[in-house]
Amino acid sequence: MLALSLLLSLLGTAANAAVTVYTNIPGVNAPISTSTAAFAQSTGNSAYSSLVLVAPDPPIGLQKDVPIILSTTTPAGASIGQKGSFLGFSVELSIADAILGYNSTVLNPPLLNYLANLKERAGHGPTVRVGGNSQDESAMFDTTFTDAFGHQRMIQKWRVDNGNPTETPNINFALELFYTMGNISALVDADWYFGLAFDQPFNDSNAMTVARAAEDILGKHLIALQLGNEPDLYAGHGRRPAEYGIPEYFTEYSHVSCAALATKPPIPMVLAPRGMIVCCTWTTLEVIQAGYLQQFGNWINTIGVMHYPANNCGLSGVINPQDIFGNYLTHKAAQTFVENYLTTAPAVLDAGLPFVVLETNTASCGGFPGLSDSFGSALWGIDSAFALAAMNFSQVLLHVGGQSTSYNPFTPPPTNMSKDHMWTTGAVYYSTLVVAEAFGKSNASQIIDLNLPSEFQPGYAIYENGVPTRVALINFVSDASGASDFNGVISFNGGTVPDHVSVRYLEAPSVSEKFNIKWAGQNMGSAIFTSDGRLTGDVETVIIPCDQAANNCIVPVKAPSVALVFLSDDALHQSSPENEASSLTFATSVYTGKGQHPIIDPAILKTMNGDGGTGPRHTGSTSKGQSMQQLGAAARNAAVPAIVSLFALALGVMLVAGRG
Repeated sequence: MLALSLLLSLLGTAANAAVTVYTNIPGVNAPISTSTAAFAQSTGNSAYSSLVLVAPDPPIGLQKDVPIILSTTTPAGASIGQKGSFLGFSVELSIADAILGYNSTVLNPPLLNYLANLKERAGHGPTVRVGGNSQDESAMFDTTFTDAFGHQRMIQKWRVDNGNPTETPNINFALELFYTMGNISALVDADWYFGLAFDQPFNDSNAMTVARAAEDILGKHLIALQLGNEPDLYAGHGRRPAEYGIPEYFTEYSHVSCAALATKPPIPMVLAPRGMIVCCTWTTLEVIQAGYLQQFGNWINTIGVMHYPANNCGLSGVINPQDIFGNYLTHKAAQTFVENYLTTAPAVLDAGLPFVVLETNTASCGGFPGLSDSFGSALWGIDSAFALAAMNFSQVLLHVGGQSTSYNPFTPPPTNMSKDHMWTTGAVYYSTLVVAEAFGKSNASQIIDLNLPSEFQPGYAIYENGVPTRVALINFVSDASGASDFNGVISFNGGTVPDHVSVRYLEAPSVSEKFNIKWAGQNMGSAIFTSDGRLTGDVETVIIPCDQAANNCIVPVKAPSVALVFLSDDALHQSSPENEASSLTFATSVYTGKGQHPIIDPAILKTMNGDGGTGPRHTGSTSKGQSMQQLGAAARNAAVPAIVSLFALALGVMLVAGRG
């Protein structure tokens, strides 16, 4: 076992800096660099592409004054109650350590800041999914893995010829990963989805061990365990026989569910919910119509889908992002997104289950340079989130990829860069800030599409407890002349407007802009490698007097921008950090030794042990295929390195500063 671990460590280290994982799409035979190389005028990594697209020409004949007539009570057709944490993040398992931190004591402060920004606006930490294609051939080990720099890492990965067209690496991960996730939850109240391996469904002992560990350590912060990722692609990728279909999937799924219930002690259904996700060749509706809810409805608590609005996997040759840029800059994009689920969403809702988009972004296989990292992607993200919320989806998670991915909400610097280089904030991250403030902290926000006449000027109303509280107006047009600006003329049907409204704007000079983006006057970084996850600048909230005699409030919406209108001071307060002048942030002034990586101050972690559960801690298997039953009580209660490191830290040992 020692020799095997050493070999895997060396293989994982060799592949570490270069590995990028892409989403599986039917028929894909090349990574993103093949399909978009002609358009990526970049620094070498798509995450830092310098390509700037040309904004589409402004449309002609746009309405200057757009009536926004609000009911004074919640109208028919409004959504279920939504949370401010509606938008979250999906992190590929293979890069979890790059995003979350090296281990439970070396967390990434910028990541904590990105998450804390949302917690302070939504009243609850965001949801993060760890999984994806790399979960299916993963295995958990007790110990961490030492890389070439002496760092204790949670992830090992290496390339094998496993028939996967996207060259997804095989993954070993350490039990330490769950303690890392638990520490993040203790600091920013994050919740989690985690993906279980499904490559050997009739030899599921490692998956059961992982499920037990996730439950015991994460406790209430574990929303669901995702069993299998995109099973509709297994046959096409050579991971199942060619005839593999929904019936075969049900048989395998049933075997694992029975194994979970037969575990000693049984994995509780309340604490061990499972979810289903398909993406491409089966539809969720087909799986439901085949009897999924009837057969497994008492065992699951989530129905999940993966959906990208465009395919950049090279299936039909090279796609020039300039040619399709305009497709994202219209309300039709969001409408097309939700039309796929007009029948499915009600069926899931009728079953009493939340419907979740576990993975999405602007395009599959890493997105499009110049498009996925533009202000236009932020507008698309906001419109799509509102449309999905209005359709009664419960949550949407934006995928986070590696250095060769264009659509990242945030990207850590390459591992060989110095401490002076920081993270890069993607334009789509701003979508999460706007949506968090729009939905607020009540967990009862009901969303309705106002169905405004122009596809370039969509709008939504938000109702809480039977009254309108906010209005969101989007201007997709890029026009610096001011000719395409419009006014949202808000009036109340059956009531009188307030004496004033408060407005916060998301704005940029152009839909093509990458970094000169401001939300309520604040910015997340003016260029690549300039962000630590904290907003900079003063908060700007525009107070607009209303004309109560005319019963209207006139809200200007520049081209391009988003205007979030707060209809009362209380609504504004409920969407804002308690003290915007001193919001919760995590310093990046503490660094590790050799690699000079910023870490969370160990003093903050002294009382954080990642134990969100109420049951005993169970360690994972040290061998692939070894089940919890086989480990026995002594092994389950053994002290593993993750636990030792946390106890050492609690005693004040500061060795972490030279170890990470």
